[in-house]
Amino acid sequence: MSAEPLTQTQRKAIIQVVTDVVQAGFPETQGATLFGGDIKIRATVGPNGEEPVLPGNESEMQESMGGSTAYNFTFSGLHVHTVAGAWLVALRFHYIPRPADTVDTTPSHLLNLETLTADAAKQTPFHSLVDAKEWLAPLPESDRGRVAQAMDLLVPITYYLKIGPDNWPAAMLLLQRAGWGDAPLFALVIADQRARNFWQLRAWREPDIAFDPSGKYPHAKSEEDAWRQAHSTLELEEPAVALRRALFRVFRGHLTSENPLLAPDQALACAIACCDPGDPQGNIPRLQAIYASRTISAEVGADAALADRLASWDDGRQTPRMAFRGSQGKDGSASMSTSFSMPTPSYVPKADELDALIDLLADERPSRWYDFSGCRSIGDNAWRAVTILLGKDPRILAEWPLDHPWTGAERKAAASAVQAWWLVHGEEQRKIAEEKSAQDTP
Repeated sequence: MSAEPLTQTQRKAIIQVVTDVVQAGFPETQGATLFGGDIKIRATVGPNGEEPVLPGNESEMQESMGGSTAYNFTFSGLHVHTVAGAWLVALRFHYIPRPADTVDTTPSHLLNLETLTADAAKQTPFHSLVDAKEWLAPLPESDRGRVAQAMDLLVPITYYLKIGPDNWPAAMLLLQRAGWGDAPLFALVIADQRARNFWQLRAWREPDIAFDPSGKYPHAKSEEDAWRQAHSTLELEEPAVALRRALFRVFRGHLTSENPLLAPDQALACAIACCDPGDPQGNIPRLQAIYASRTISAEVGADAALADRLASWDDGRQTPRMAFRGSQGKDGSASMSTSFSMPTPSYVPKADELDALIDLLADERPSRWYDFSGCRSIGDNAWRAVTILLGKDPRILAEWPLDHPWTGAERKAAASAVQAWWLVHGEEQRKIAEEKSAQDTP
């Protein structure tokens, strides 16, 4: 008989990670009812145009009913109906049904945690040594067998529950607390997935990487390619460490999401609980900056101070919000109207603001621009604006290195260098930027 994929020490460490996160505020699933696959939700709102409990742009169909609007949703994945009556829908939304709402679980599987492993294997059998031979090849011999065992059990689960790799950490957490004995094995396949992802690993080994205000990062692919060549044999993190760091990524994502599973206070506490002991990467201040940035208005007036407009300037990736309004005519006929809304850009770089932008390059206050590093500062947005206006990173003009890790100290040093250069060359650069802006204006 083959050895267990996880040692008792590893299992204990994994369960401790789960316990820490639940104690930090993640929803408790002990005693909950779980479903896998598709569920259908019908949410009704009144005639005053209020938003449904779930985001309207996720709905498949809308119906007008005498001044009210019914939104019909289908969600795939793992769904949890907690003892408290809330739904954790598809590991994406925390949903408390209104009295007129309905939740149809007919298309899904009601999960029996005692037989879940066998039920999934029966529906989608998987034999990794045959079906995933090439995938397993880069693993060291000491890990290959135990990862193969875990995959044999868990790949069928991912099909049965319709969950992808990004949802494995949260699924493992929910399933373990609910009582599924094989849930800790997810930590092993999560470690396997992370060992293949340069960027997920680098965030913990080199948290302060060089900053490209254009957002292009031209050397990113070559860095990743070099890493892959140097790591033809993969190196796995300890399963509990991999799980904790993967959950950190999940919870940080909730802090920047428009429709998160967790409330901001919960997401912050859970993410902090998943930082490395002693926080050598400095992730807690980054999380706190993201949390603080959530209070920044998405829309500020054109006459607002430049720093306030830069604080509000995000990455422009927001999705339109869709809203429906139903109404009923005097003759009893029903009609519907649809509207889309999206915050307009709070800042558009202007050449006549270059001097003020240069002055703000070292500003460390948070902004609503989020990227892989977390929350960018007002100063970083000033760098972005200046780069757009000049057509190149101003550090190039000031002959300042571009490859230094972007720490607070480096931001200040680079800002000082560019500001000193600007005192000499600013007037010339303003004229060039103004001419460029005039040409670009229709």
